[in-house]
Amino acid sequence: MAERQDRHSQPDQVRNASLGQRFKAWIEKQIHARDEFGNSLVGVSDLLLRAGIDSLCRELPTLPRIEVERAAEVARNGRYYYLLSKGHVHNASPVVILDKAEKNALVAEREQLFSQRGMLVVISTVSLAAFLQGHVQSSFNAGSLFVETVGIYIKEHRTYADWQLGGMNAIPFLTAAFPGAPLSLPANYCLGRRGALGLSAILIIASSLGSAFAKTWVQVLGARIVGGIAMGIKAVSAPILASETAVGYWRGSTVLAWQLWVACGIMVGFVVNFAISGATDTLSSAPSGKLHQHDSRYRAFQWILGAPAVPALFLLIAVCFCYESPRFYMRPNTPNYNLGRAFEILRKVRQTDLQATRDLFLIWWSTQDEDALLQNSLQNGNHYSSQANGNPLNGDVYNGGTHNEHHPTNGNPNHRAPDSGLSYASRILVVLRLSAEQFKPLFTKRSLRNALWSSCTVALAQQLCGINVFAFYSNAMFSGYGVKTGMAYSLGFGAVNFVFALPAMRSIDIIGRRRWLLSTLPIMSCFLMAATIAYAVAPSDKSTTDTSDEENKPQAGTSQAIAGIIFIYLFAAAYSPGLGPIPFTLASESFPLQNREAGASVAIAINLCFAGLLTILIPRINAVFKMAGTLGFFAGLNVVAFVLIYLFVEETKQLTLEELEQIFNNPKRRFASYQLNTRLPFFLKKYLFFQWHIERPSNYDEYVLRDRQENEPEDWQFPN
Repeated sequence: MAERQDRHSQPDQVRNASLGQRFKAWIEKQIHARDEFGNSLVGVSDLLLRAGIDSLCRELPTLPRIEVERAAEVARNGRYYYLLSKGHVHNASPVVILDKAEKNALVAEREQLFSQRGMLVVISTVSLAAFLQGHVQSSFNAGSLFVETVGIYIKEHRTYADWQLGGMNAIPFLTAAFPGAPLSLPANYCLGRRGALGLSAILIIASSLGSAFAKTWVQVLGARIVGGIAMGIKAVSAPILASETAVGYWRGSTVLAWQLWVACGIMVGFVVNFAISGATDTLSSAPSGKLHQHDSRYRAFQWILGAPAVPALFLLIAVCFCYESPRFYMRPNTPNYNLGRAFEILRKVRQTDLQATRDLFLIWWSTQDEDALLQNSLQNGNHYSSQANGNPLNGDVYNGGTHNEHHPTNGNPNHRAPDSGLSYASRILVVLRLSAEQFKPLFTKRSLRNALWSSCTVALAQQLCGINVFAFYSNAMFSGYGVKTGMAYSLGFGAVNFVFALPAMRSIDIIGRRRWLLSTLPIMSCFLMAATIAYAVAPSDKSTTDTSDEENKPQAGTSQAIAGIIFIYLFAAAYSPGLGPIPFTLASESFPLQNREAGASVAIAINLCFAGLLTILIPRINAVFKMAGTLGFFAGLNVVAFVLIYLFVEETKQLTLEELEQIFNNPKRRFASYQLNTRLPFFLKKYLFFQWHIERPSNYDEYVLRDRQENEPEDWQFPN
């Protein structure tokens, strides 16, 4: 009660403080906003917790019991030990005595973004995978300028050529959505997260070389099918690897490396494409009108499409040095279940053994059935518990030398898939069965269904906002300005996308995912509408000698055209910290361990599928509605995306992957009702009618906890 009163009195203490002090206090409040929400061990009885400790010690005999007890106590009272480590708790008698290194580590994991040095190799591997994704996209973009060399000439047979170009550029995204994303499940089961990344790197090398030596657009399309499957596997596996190894407090910033380096890959890809065009003397060239002419333009096309093989090779090398996700080895009833290996990885990516043991216990606890734990504890005679003198977490030292008598094998046999290692055929069958079983609960269990709804909504919103119009077709849209000018504009777009993704680092875990999205989408819509107006009033380019050109792009160099480009850059700047990183962050973190790949693959497949559909349709949309009409269309879709996110997307910041189930186990109608009936009236009264002294309503976490207490017997039982 005293802590709650102190928290509510904090605004009064800083009311007369300076702006810097107020901002620091606000940041501190955001960091600790969810300290009391979502902890899966809060409310767990000592008897049940002792049974869990017994069971884990039987499964992992090499782990000293005293370390498990210390870790469980720190996990259950995380905020207390954080404040104790900072010196804010006086005259305390803690159950667990922390040494200086442990105190420093507990503080650092909450206050420092990159406090876990073992994460560097994981972040580097994920960043390389993302860089490759962006570089591949930029190669598609720039290759569109030279497609007459493989039989597509936009100036003639306009409708047919537009569909050819759209199909060739869309096929990698469509095949990434299906079968690429679903294939990530068997790939992850058989090879792990890092192995799936290695497989995708090999496939992209093959696809890039195949595209470089293709003679026709159909051959390019065939090579891109292979690359698309690789993109789907990689887009699911890389964010999951980052989210599963990151510290829960900074998970968003870690997964942010994906979008940040996708943007970097797009930017560097444009630089590479520009250099290739200069080296092949095609910066000032134009299509000759002859199809399949293998001149300098064809050589530029070859090098641009083959260039992604280089970062793919570096990714393949990085995978060899990367750690596997510890959660990969902690999924029950799979062939890969190995607690010992998971613990060794956690020791590599955490600063202290206390943190590694704590995270091991929390992950393991999330996969257990409480009734089964108590039953197993009684059947085994509470062997370990009898040593604890009535207190399972009293800080005494225990002798762990007799642990091996229970299960000589590492892990509970019940956690292993039957016949998983007898033959390759049986392993494949087990993997396929486990992959299929991951999808079933997504549509039947409420928490999974809600997580799927939220992640798919944000994934769809990324495509609705229109960013990929420029990511995929900026060169083609500016092709009327010439190869050199078009590539320069595209390079600027990529640079803005990368630079303005940096503010989301750290702030995505302090401000939150939802707040970033709702803050940036209205701004994006306004900038796109401004660009629409600028291009609508800009004079058309009449310099072309092709009278059949119906597109009449805005004339380059005019004040209206320059203003339009500036507004497009501002649109990209607003997109980068919000809808840029959050769709893949949400997809990789929203689902529990048993269904993570399936849920992430569905959300990412939605994202990639609509990216593919846009890639097919944009050439025709741009030809019919012109640039101004296209931008205006997507300005309206940004408003639609805002409404969807406001009503259906919960906040996921600062909770561990295992704690998020409590967020998504609430009915969606309750969340939407809270936003419409509680939050929206407050904002309208305060900011539209200037009722500045209106009382702020409780946040959604407090609303849920209060409503849970009132309705728990009827509505809040977890589904079986």
